Amino acid sequence: MKKLLIIAALFISLSSFAANDNSRKIQNVYNIQGELLGTTSRMDFDKLPKYAIQEITTRYKFPTYNLKECIEYKDVYGEINYFVSMNSAKEKLILAINVDGDVSIVSKIKK
Repeated sequence: MKKLLIIAALFISLSSFAANDNSRKIQNVYNIQGELLGTTSRMDFDKLPKYAIQEITTRYKFPTYNLKECIEYKDVYGEINYFVSMNSAKEKLILAINVDGDVSIVSKIKK
């Protein structure tokens, strides 16, 4: 349930504040009560953990799947996770990646 709430906050932001940090846009993510949940920022795919890159490029090959967005999420406790959105002709995927490079599917929507 926690992952679902975080994903909803990331992609359908309840409230956010953007700031620039060395040309990197950082957004604060808040819940409905106004409490800070964490921060998000876009990142390059090649900055993901090496194991995650290997797994994603093996499972979701280009040109069948196209990378849409790669986000770093840092919660208020300092824990970092990554979220990658990908599209194919048949589905839209959102993948969650932890700092160890473990990849899991958070959302899979048929087109």
